[in-house]
Amino acid sequence: MKGVDWGILYNTYKDEKYNTKDIEKETEKLILDDDVTKKSGIYPYILTRNEKYLSIRAFSDATKQKIYEKQKGVCVACKEKFEIEEMEADHITPWHEGGTTTDKNCQMLCKECNRRKSGK
Repeated sequence: MKGVDWGILYNTYKDEKYNTKDIEKETEKLILDDDVTKKSGIYPYILTRNEKYLSIRAFSDATKQKIYEKQKGVCVACKEKFEIEEMEADHITPWHEGGTTTDKNCQMLCKECNRRKSGK
């Protein structure tokens, strides 16, 4: 796939043992997943498990506003009030655990809590 840094991936993961049938099955599933907007990131994701490679569909501004208002500007983690610009939309059930990019699976967290939650 064009745009994939195969050299770095090969050098990093060449000694790992993988089940090619499992990789094929997961690749097929990810290609069909509408939340995966960067198909060239599928193989790097499978190797690293880092979701940034998939460019999973982000919540729309309308969804963020709706959830922000529903939560009355309060971060669900630290319970403090913030302006919407100080918050980020977060998947309640992570995408890699089957969570979808829908209103029902969205929560607004302050930037600090979101970073802490995702380990960024």
